[in-house]
Amino acid sequence: MKVIPEWRAGHRMWSVRLGIAAALLYGLQPVLPHWQGVLPEWAYAVLASVVAIAGVVARLIPQQPVEQERQRRKPNV
Repeated sequence: MKVIPEWRAGHRMWSVRLGIAAALLYGLQPVLPHWQGVLPEWAYAVLASVVAIAGVVARLIPQQPVEQERQRRKPNV
């Protein structure tokens, strides 16, 4: 398995950002019982799922920072 050529620009990719947000949301799941009065459990599940699905969709779309990095690396001919 090889990393993408633009791996150094990974922190600027929306797919990576949304993936991290989804991981954080799912990681907070054990804390949900303490937030029962503030946020319903179903709303939290929907929010985490939407962020995860958005990350997958963002991965399928060409992302501007990656395209800029690719153009920067091309030699001027």
